[in-house]
Amino acid sequence: MARNLKVGDSVYVPCSKFSELTDQPSAFYWTKVVDVKDKSIKVDLPQQKVSDFFGMSLAHDNLGLLIISIGDFETETALLDPLSKSVLQYARLLMPDDALLYIKLRSLSELKTYWQRDQAAYTHVVLIGHGSNSGIKFGVDGWVTADQFQQEILRVWGGAKKTIISLCCQTGYKAFGGKLSSFAQCKYFMGPYHSVHGAIASQFCQTFLAYHLLEGKTTTVAFKKAREAVPGSTSFRLWENDTLKGGPK
Repeated sequence: MARNLKVGDSVYVPCSKFSELTDQPSAFYWTKVVDVKDKSIKVDLPQQKVSDFFGMSLAHDNLGLLIISIGDFETETALLDPLSKSVLQYARLLMPDDALLYIKLRSLSELKTYWQRDQAAYTHVVLIGHGSNSGIKFGVDGWVTADQFQQEILRVWGGAKKTIISLCCQTGYKAFGGKLSSFAQCKYFMGPYHSVHGAIASQFCQTFLAYHLLEGKTTTVAFKKAREAVPGSTSFRLWENDTLKGGPK
């Protein structure tokens, strides 16, 4: 969500909040800010119309979702591929194609290549794979720790700080999720504290994105609402700068 917007800034706004945008092909509309008052803004709408004032939290100055499926050679067909596809197809309903990237890989070197090339364009990252309380399993490299992620992947400057949504089991532990959240390029990290069923992981992710992006809720509020709304998702934790912000202690 955007803060400190000025007249002339370009933003995404959710079409569901404006009757003038009901026929848009995407769930978001790219437009410009035309007036600012305290924490509220007005934006341009189609047919030379201008919106009423609405909360700045509904607008996004940058919007991009990167979905990373980390294969293990063993459970991809039955679990990882269906989970990835369900998140991807929902995301395609949620945002324009140019704000969305899906990649499937099995090695840390592949992830590093993609990350260095593309990460600057994306504000939110979804990790899909197998996890433990201290790492994520790569089909080629085996278990990768939070320190390896920081050294090999996240130590790339430029672009927005990321909200990372991990659907990998047990990555909500402090040893992985907490540590990853302390790195400079990570804004928030959320992941399950225990093992999580693929169907629950998919529903949690979709519900969080709906509350956060469509309803304009803060990350903390959207996380809380997603945990409350999705059966079996109470084990998810939210970390910010190595501090637990939500979920079981």
